[in-house]
Amino acid sequence: MTRHAASAPSMSGETLRALLRPAVRLSRAARVVCMPWLLLAARIWLSQAIFVHRIMMMMVPGDPPAAPPALETVVQSVTPLLLATGLLTRPVALALLVETFWGPYAGLEASTTVPKAALLAWLVVMGPGGLSLDRALGRGLSQIPFGPVRAMHRLYRGADQTVGPLLGLAIRTGFAAAITAPALPAFASAQDAMFGGPAGLPALPVAGAVLIAVMLVLGCATRLAALILACMIPLAGITMSLDDRSAVLLLLLMFVTSGAGALSVDYLLARWARREPHRDAAADQDLPHVVVVGGGFAGVAAVQGLRSARCRITLIDQRNHHLFQPLLYQVATAALSPADIATPIRGLFRGQQNVRVHLGEVTGIDPAAREVLLDTARIRFDTLILATGARHSYFGRDEWAPFAPGLKSIEDATSVRSRLLRAFEEAESATSDTERMAWLTFVIVGGGPTGLELAGAIAELAQHGMEHEYRQIDPATARVILVQSAPRVLPTFPPALSARAEHSLRALGVDVRLGTRVRGVSQDGVDLGTERIAARTVLWAAGVAASPAAQWLGRSDDPSGRLAVAPDLSVPNLPGIYAIGDTAACLGWRGAPVPGLAPAAKQQGQYVAGVIKATLAGRPPPPPFRYRHFGSLATIGRQAAVVELGGVRLWGAPAWWFWGAAHVMFLVGGRNRATVILDWVWAYLTYRRSTRLITQTASETTTIT
Repeated sequence: MTRHAASAPSMSGETLRALLRPAVRLSRAARVVCMPWLLLAARIWLSQAIFVHRIMMMMVPGDPPAAPPALETVVQSVTPLLLATGLLTRPVALALLVETFWGPYAGLEASTTVPKAALLAWLVVMGPGGLSLDRALGRGLSQIPFGPVRAMHRLYRGADQTVGPLLGLAIRTGFAAAITAPALPAFASAQDAMFGGPAGLPALPVAGAVLIAVMLVLGCATRLAALILACMIPLAGITMSLDDRSAVLLLLLMFVTSGAGALSVDYLLARWARREPHRDAAADQDLPHVVVVGGGFAGVAAVQGLRSARCRITLIDQRNHHLFQPLLYQVATAALSPADIATPIRGLFRGQQNVRVHLGEVTGIDPAAREVLLDTARIRFDTLILATGARHSYFGRDEWAPFAPGLKSIEDATSVRSRLLRAFEEAESATSDTERMAWLTFVIVGGGPTGLELAGAIAELAQHGMEHEYRQIDPATARVILVQSAPRVLPTFPPALSARAEHSLRALGVDVRLGTRVRGVSQDGVDLGTERIAARTVLWAAGVAASPAAQWLGRSDDPSGRLAVAPDLSVPNLPGIYAIGDTAACLGWRGAPVPGLAPAAKQQGQYVAGVIKATLAGRPPPPPFRYRHFGSLATIGRQAAVVELGGVRLWGAPAWWFWGAAHVMFLVGGRNRATVILDWVWAYLTYRRSTRLITQTASETTTIT
């Protein structure tokens, strides 16, 4: 009885933690997703308000003001732009804050001064947010070998951690004083300052005003209190102008999004809810061990989905980077560099403490001993997730591989890039027209998205990327031939979009051969039925085969080498072993096979993570996996793409812009997004590609597999 009574408070505390944790995670997600956009809105509002205010002050009747010095004029013109773009935000906001109270325009009514000053103080102390140039440059500045810059970076970080909570408390107290003014007339001036008089915010009942004021001061349910006040501000008069109510609304929404800060009851509750019972390293070793083989889309999604699970995770991959394969063809065609589309795996999981990354190549699996076999080690598992991806399939003609490489890795892409660029160099040095034409002929086998993207990119590179650079050849005379065995390109797309894509290819000068099968490939060319095409560069985009996971487990596979899986993506008769992504043959798309697309791989990884978490927690498993198809995209070239999103179909320029935005959004890492955007903008404006590097010798490019 005594033991049971002693454990009751602990059990109730854990129950309360379990109830609070979803709210804490939701609050954190809202802060991460919404706060950068809200800070961007605040910076834009402040910049236009300051700009308009200075113009209005120049128009005040009276003696004509003396013309400001040229330097001052430039500074006043550039300041709003710096604030809007988030460059040098803290110094600019500090200068504007000082000017607000002690500058030439000081002495304005409090309803205009105080809200603007509070927003500026927020930017000075807490920074401009993620959507800013300061944030993009911040990491590099923190490591620059220049003492004053690094000291300034430490000062900013210290201000955020120490002064930030005090600032949040001060603003919350100001709001509390403002709403209690009707009940406590002594605070009427505060209400005038914050809301511009009684009309700025409808009067609350005395009990309600006092309750919300206490919530704000203590920082208890702050988001709810701030949301109530935000909803009570008259919306009809709010515009992005000098209206002081806009500043008040922005301040309230910042508290709704970010919370009360460190000096609050909310913060203490969140810390208490996140705190895990103390356990040592030995206790961690007793946790269930989940091993994930493969660091692609499926494997990474599974590991991320197990972030909050009570387990140990080991992620095994033979490479140390996660690759964004949809843009791999742009590396192969010299549009992007490898670092633009690859992210170190360890960097992805820097903040996920239950993950260990192991660099190595898996050679087999022992299901009986429940071990993953590597060259020099064995790793025991309780649960195994196979996300090993796919490789090239030559339909039983693997001898073609050295002469027709495909695209599955960074190494493939850089080798293909070297082949393409070397072809133009060899054509420049050719001694006969026949040899020159063979070097300038490029054959792409396969009419799926990868084949179309390669054909369009090569055609654009030849026609627009290298003019006036060669003396013996005209790169624009290059032949690009796309070979497709099916009766149309993009066979998984609607026929109308396939026709649009074919038309765009032909407009680029690509020779599209439909219903044509490859009979042979060699170093000198390709056989298409009875026709022999002399071509020194042949690229393979016709098919893929799964990794040897089925052979590792001694299981039968489908014609593509994929493992047959149950509706919950587990391998039948092998408990605790799952296969996802291109490794799995799953009929989770309304009874049809799930396509080998990145969204499908991510969905399967997230689903398996949910299955494992339910098993670990003793909950019923989720319903069988169902793939949600959001659409298909393929690009052909500049201003040419096709997009299918449910019943919506786009082509041409709108589809091209949508394709670019979607791929940038799904890239991993802000640096990668920024560099890809800059490279694309540069290429779009200049028709030049900045990564035209031949990184392999002629012998290396002819032995690629």
